[in-house]
Amino acid sequence: MKRILLSITGAICLGWIGLSQAETAPALVIQVPESFYQHPVRLLNPYLNYWHNRAEAAETVGLSSFQAQKYTTSSCEAEAKGQALVVIEPNMFYNPQTGVFYSEITAKVYNTSAADSALGKPLLTVKGEGQSRGWLTYNVEYFTHQSYQRAFDQVIQQLQQNPVFQQSVSQGPIQTYDALCNSINTLSQPKAFF
Repeated sequence: MKRILLSITGAICLGWIGLSQAETAPALVIQVPESFYQHPVRLLNPYLNYWHNRAEAAETVGLSSFQAQKYTTSSCEAEAKGQALVVIEPNMFYNPQTGVFYSEITAKVYNTSAADSALGKPLLTVKGEGQSRGWLTYNVEYFTHQSYQRAFDQVIQQLQQNPVFQQSVSQGPIQTYDALCNSINTLSQPKAFF
């Protein structure tokens, strides 16, 4: 009986030691500015037009992409707590002659939570591009998500290779980014994207 109790106690202690030494995943807040929700993109094809809401698609794919790379993510609508704020600016274009969806993701990273930091330069800006073959007549959202996924893979790869970003998320404190999220939503976006 004593051996069983000692082995159970030893296993519990080893489990606690393992938990205390395990690193926590970096926490990121993901935001797509409100203006991208208000202005969907029109994907053109002869005799067929499709309005694509790029903000919803990019936010969904972005959250799942960062979570797949072991980042803890939240959005500005939820708790908005993390070590950095990643502002996503999605863009989508469709070429009807070749049947290719082209996506571009611009990610701006902020590590200060003050509202006035939105007016200044972000900590870093990276771009990723993706392509996916498909047609507007069949399963458009799947092909756009696939294109966004490839663009996010490039963005995340660039972020992971950047020492400034790695230092910011590994050593930075967890902050609340509500004020910065609200100030970014009030800024106007370039008209070239709409």
